[in-house]
Amino acid sequence: MEAKGKLQEKSLLGRIFSAETMIFCVGVGCIVYGLADGFKVMQVFFGVCIVGGSVMLHFVRRKDWDAHWAELDRVRQAHEQRMAEEREKNG
Repeated sequence: MEAKGKLQEKSLLGRIFSAETMIFCVGVGCIVYGLADGFKVMQVFFGVCIVGGSVMLHFVRRKDWDAHWAELDRVRQAHEQRMAEEREKNG
């Protein structure tokens, strides 16, 4: 929940001038330039890749990574505990 609170604390200007927004704008610019200059395939291709990457970056940053790492630590500790019990059981 702490990550969501941090996300809401960002100002409007902070969201507009974030790296994600700038990357998205560069991608859209590549697409527009590729279409306006007589359909240049490479510019449109790279523009689509950049826009897709910025959307993925947005969703990755929204994920609650603290909870994710806590869950991985819990699973690792449970596995280590099971392995220690197996070693004690087998001698």
